[in-house]
Amino acid sequence: MKISDIPLKREWLQIFEEEGIRELYPPQEEAIKKLFKGKNLVVAIPTASGKTLVGYIAILRAFKMGLKSVYIVPLRALAMEKYEELKRFERFGMRVALAIGDYDSPSGYLKHYDVVIATSEKMDSILRHDLEYAYNLGVVIVDEVHLMGEPTRGPTLEMVISKIRDVNDEAQIIALSATIKNSEEIASWLEGEHVYSEFRPVPLKLGVYFDDTLLFENGETINVPHDGINIGNLVSRSIELGGQVLIFVNRRKSAESLAEKLRRRVDKYLSKEDREALMNISKELQEEEYTIYGERLTKMIRHGVSFHHAGLSNRQRSVIERAFKGRWLKVIVATPTLAAGINLPSRTVIVRDVTRYDGFTSVYIPVMEVKQMLGRAGRPKYDKYGEGIIYARSASRAKEYMETYILGETEDIESQLSNDAALRIHVLALIASDMVNKEGELFDFFSKTFYGFKMPVKYLNKKIEHVLNFLEANEFITRKRLILATPLGKRVSDLYIDPYTAIFFKKCYSKDYDEFCILHTIACTPDIIPIRAKKSELPELLPVAYTHDLAIDEFDVDQDTFFGALKTALMIMDWTNEVSQDRLIGRYDVGPGDIHGRVEITDWLLYAFAEIGRVLKYPHVHQVEKLRLRVKYGVREELLPIVSLKGIGRVRARRLFDYGFNSIEKLRKAKVSQLTRIPGIGEKLAHEILKQARREILK
Repeated sequence: MKISDIPLKREWLQIFEEEGIRELYPPQEEAIKKLFKGKNLVVAIPTASGKTLVGYIAILRAFKMGLKSVYIVPLRALAMEKYEELKRFERFGMRVALAIGDYDSPSGYLKHYDVVIATSEKMDSILRHDLEYAYNLGVVIVDEVHLMGEPTRGPTLEMVISKIRDVNDEAQIIALSATIKNSEEIASWLEGEHVYSEFRPVPLKLGVYFDDTLLFENGETINVPHDGINIGNLVSRSIELGGQVLIFVNRRKSAESLAEKLRRRVDKYLSKEDREALMNISKELQEEEYTIYGERLTKMIRHGVSFHHAGLSNRQRSVIERAFKGRWLKVIVATPTLAAGINLPSRTVIVRDVTRYDGFTSVYIPVMEVKQMLGRAGRPKYDKYGEGIIYARSASRAKEYMETYILGETEDIESQLSNDAALRIHVLALIASDMVNKEGELFDFFSKTFYGFKMPVKYLNKKIEHVLNFLEANEFITRKRLILATPLGKRVSDLYIDPYTAIFFKKCYSKDYDEFCILHTIACTPDIIPIRAKKSELPELLPVAYTHDLAIDEFDVDQDTFFGALKTALMIMDWTNEVSQDRLIGRYDVGPGDIHGRVEITDWLLYAFAEIGRVLKYPHVHQVEKLRLRVKYGVREELLPIVSLKGIGRVRARRLFDYGFNSIEKLRKAKVSQLTRIPGIGEKLAHEILKQARREILK
């Protein structure tokens, strides 16, 4: 079937033809024919087999019919990618919106858009604030639906799908996934059609590497001598054949050290054009505030190799991914976070580690996750085939990996809704949004979830009753003739935080105002993952606990959380006191991504702390709001009047202050020549600062 045969406007389909998509792959053709019947649909086909196109065609079909669509993705980076791709249709009158982040903002404006791209958490937040939004939907695309089986994000995704179906059973659900064992079961739950295929446009050869031998599943063997890096010659082989390599390891330190070891080996394969492009990219990275991470990256990238993990800043990760897509960067050594990220295929994928530390011991990575990594091998338009290889330290391990990961089946996707934390969050949300007001309605709703589809809800009913008792005892709900949310419960649900977080906040409100106590309380809540404290750091952290009257002690949370929260609070305090990013990295053994990630969530939780404080008449709300701004910008209080100007940031704000420009009024009276004398401020930025300062005065 040709793309032009799809019954949509020719000019819309030309967008895909311009990308070289003229013929549909067999599973795409099957899926598109079924989606035009209007029924729900589960599409389970391998990575790089064209699932996204199916979603886009469903959106265009809805647009043609005057219906609205939402595209739900697991990650912000994926949301941004889909947003940029769908914006191409704005020339035809389609209005496209991106909805990520801020969980307490009004969402009524989204009704004016034809397509909204949102993370599952943001979509859940939208439904909590305005359940009517679901009535307007004609099509719901759920990307990576297999993530329902993931313990942290799975319950939210399952609840979003269940809420939309409960409110609007006419909305067409299109669930997309890589091949999963029980995709037909998910299709049965959705009462929809099912498309399953193992077709790949670029064939994938899977194998294991051990004892100088590369053994593929079809029995083919290739001699590849081991070297000092174990997989060094395997990497060289792929580059020599014209490919790029993605290597997955289980720890950040391993990613960094392996990338460093591969640097000289990869360098010799770079062309003159590669070197020029990589030099420009490394210069681009140097424009960020100096950190040891940035310096390490720029050195490596010039040699065609980089590491990639959650410790990097968003901009660093984005630059690395762009360099790899441009084919200038030959090797990326990554932790598994990249496997679930944006589209980044490679000729060869090497999974060096199939185990990881779970907080207690080393455990095997699930088959589904390893197959997701291996499935990134093979670049459409560039490769005739891809190679997905698992490294094994012995022949016996190689046999085990071949049976389990190469030839074995993926795990079933199981509902995670029985998780206590998920239940208390989502039960409160159902009550606070007035979806349910009676116990019977609550049990009936859960019977329609994937959990309820797979097993009798009676096993969940006792847990739900326990959750209701907990919510009532802590004044989040009242239970009389109807179950209703209290003002506290409603605000907690709207703010998209765990009820336990509010309980911790209440403990802190009873203490004297202490910024460190507030930050430690926030870092103890279930809504943030504190930075892990090493055993060697405990003697330094313990005295800090005694110098503050903390609201949360070792009996409220486990020891790891308590000490991790101390370390996190100290880092955030240093951040607000303008300690440089590089010093924070060295002092706390973190990366830029760790700093910015904790700053972002602390900013949000300080907002929630103040908002719940308003409900409970906390007297220090204004001080908390000021602390929030200091955390947001990473500055001392005296810089708050000027740091919010666009293009300034914490470093330039301090320089402006030191040169005497300590207020908007003084900046308004400044001359361009005065500002350009300050390091880091050029003529263009100086004009922009003056323009903003004058606008602020007019306000």
